[in-house]
This record gives sequence, C-alpha cells and structure tokens, in this order.
Amino acid sequence: MLRWVIRAAAANRYKNKVISESNRASTKSKDAVRSFNQAKREKDSVKKMEYMSEGLVSLSEAVSHNSNAVEPLAEMSFVASLLVESIQNNLDEQTKDIVSKIKRV
Repeated sequence: MLRWVIRAAAANRYKNKVISESNRASTKSKDAVRSFNQAKREKDSVKKMEYMSEGLVSLSEAVSHNSNAVEPLAEMSFVASLLVESIQNNLDEQTKDIVSKIKRV
C-alpha cells in the first residue's frame, strides 16, 4: 500500500509539471499572436519588426515549454503503468482471498 501511495504522489507531481508547462506554452503562444497582430497593424517598419521579433521570441519560448512537458509526461506514464500493476496484484490477491472464503463455506 505504501508503494502505491508513493507512486500516486509521484504521478500527481509529474501531472502538475505537465499542466504548468502547458499553461506556460499557452501563455507564450497567446503573447506571440498578440505581437503578430500588433505588427500587422503597425505602420512604422521599425516597430513592425520589433513586434515580429517579440512574437518569434514568444513562439520559441512556447515551443520550449511544450518540449519541457514531454519528460514529465513520460515519467507520469511510467509511474501510471506501475500503479496499474500494483493495483492488479492487489485485486488478484483479493480475488483469491474471496474465492478461498467462498470455497470454505
């Protein structure tokens, strides 16, 4: 049971990392859209280039945050498989126990 709790806590921690990185990526991609829209409306070519540059920086940061979410997803998947295995073992033991009690009756 203790192993299950530890694995569940680890999976939750990885899930929180993934959600955090995903939220950061979404924020940065929205920043990029905002910068590109400003560039589209801007008449001054110097400012237009600055907005486009800011948009590209935001896009690269969004890609980085998406990339940062991959490792915790893989870790969460691994921990989830261990959780399933430990749950299955517990269910098998409980099933055997129930069957043996029924046979005694």
